[in-house]
Amino acid sequence: MANLTVTIQEDLTINSAQAGGTITHVITGINDVYKRTVSCASAQSTTLVTFAESEHTANGALSVADTRYIRLTNLDSTNSVEVAYTLGTLGEEASLFQATLGPGSSHVYDRASQLALIEADGSPSFGTMGDLSKIIVRPIAEGAAVRVEVFIASV
Repeated sequence: MANLTVTIQEDLTINSAQAGGTITHVITGINDVYKRTVSCASAQSTTLVTFAESEHTANGALSVADTRYIRLTNLDSTNSVEVAYTLGTLGEEASLFQATLGPGSSHVYDRASQLALIEADGSPSFGTMGDLSKIIVRPIAEGAAVRVEVFIASV
């Protein structure tokens, strides 16, 4: 087992005062890592990763319960991508949320299980969160292929 150390650092000086900060978090017991860089074709949806109850229940899937860290990074210096995070059982996705991932930006999550709850009314219920089942990306700009890196650590 290994420890994953994650450090987020902002370095910003305004009027001679440091406004940034550093946050370090250690995740213990890591046994598996999934790292992949994918070229996402223009006007095409690309599934980066799928999650399931366990690795043996679906081809190529990662265990939703064992996932302790997810980082998705847009490696492009110019173009953004839209990211769809689907929730529910693999093959029976019940809902999803989408977000834009700008050039050089990352999304970071500490889990795949109990990740999110989608509501349409704008009033949070803080109810039971759903499990992540897929991460899908699509470049926003026509004619632009965008490279995206996904890094996932599991126990």
